[in-house]
Amino acid sequence: MINKFTNIKIAKYKLDYSVEKNKNIVQGSLNKNIKLPFSCRSGVCGTCKAKIIQGNVNANNKINHVLTESDINNNIILTCQAEPVSDLLELEMISPMPRQIPSGSPKEIISEILSVKQITPEVRDISISVSKRFYSNLNQLSYMEILIPGLKIKEKYYISNFDKKNNQSNDGVINILVVKSKNLDVNEYLNKNLIAGEVITLKGPYADNNFPNFLTKPTLLLTNHTNIIRTLIIVNQLLSSGFNFPIMLINYFNDKKDIFLMEEMHKLEFLYKNFSYKITLQNQDISNTSRFLLGSIPKVINKIFPDLSSHYIYINGDESFLIEIRKKIIELEAKEENIYTDLNN
Repeated sequence: MINKFTNIKIAKYKLDYSVEKNKNIVQGSLNKNIKLPFSCRSGVCGTCKAKIIQGNVNANNKINHVLTESDINNNIILTCQAEPVSDLLELEMISPMPRQIPSGSPKEIISEILSVKQITPEVRDISISVSKRFYSNLNQLSYMEILIPGLKIKEKYYISNFDKKNNQSNDGVINILVVKSKNLDVNEYLNKNLIAGEVITLKGPYADNNFPNFLTKPTLLLTNHTNIIRTLIIVNQLLSSGFNFPIMLINYFNDKKDIFLMEEMHKLEFLYKNFSYKITLQNQDISNTSRFLLGSIPKVINKIFPDLSSHYIYINGDESFLIEIRKKIIELEAKEENIYTDLNN
């Protein structure tokens, strides 16, 4: 399959990000919340000029009123018109970079809880109110912190608005998934205060930059228990970016009462032909008509993938899970350079 993305590097400004190949560079960058120099976007003003250091673009049949023959011979392009072609495109901007689009720097906000849904015994879905000024780039892995008086413990609560497509807007509500803490004082506060109508103080949004650099090959994601939250947000972002290689997500839970986010997984499977998911259970009698698999992932994965030599594999879970999974997928010929172990638990 052909890679649908280009990795753009602008060394002077320490920018390194990917864009879709079927969009001009200015628009593709804006979609990633990066504003390059531009004005008219019609090939007239020349504000968006850039020099290609490495890589290729498609500039055929594009409007150009400002590039001279010397510009063209020196690999200078109009980023508002040119579309990237190569997998890597290194640029040097001719005009200074503008002030970037607000990235949602973390701020303390006082929010009213609008609803609380107990998803599993360990997970709650919390809807909270936010102002029109609240900005969260939903194409990023973003989380909030709940500030607890007298406690300095900081835990991540990922923003989980899976159904929102516009990455620069909010409708006055965001959702966060709150997992039962290992700290008793945190749990006591959450149990007492996470009630509809209560007011809590949060800080965020924070951009979680520990995001894997997915390779252009069939992709397998393996996760367990509440780690599915982070993993599924990553899957959602990967699919919405246009990644078209086969993706399978395998989740491991103790039993049926622990399963959550299955609705979101189902929606993604319905929307994207290249995505599928499976759920394995440890403590459950599985009938012949059940969609679930019985046993831990290492016990069942060889029935799904007897050979993983051509896959990129993402693993997210607790330490024992990671050790057991790595051992098994290596047995199935997975290559070390194609394994990403998520340590951001």
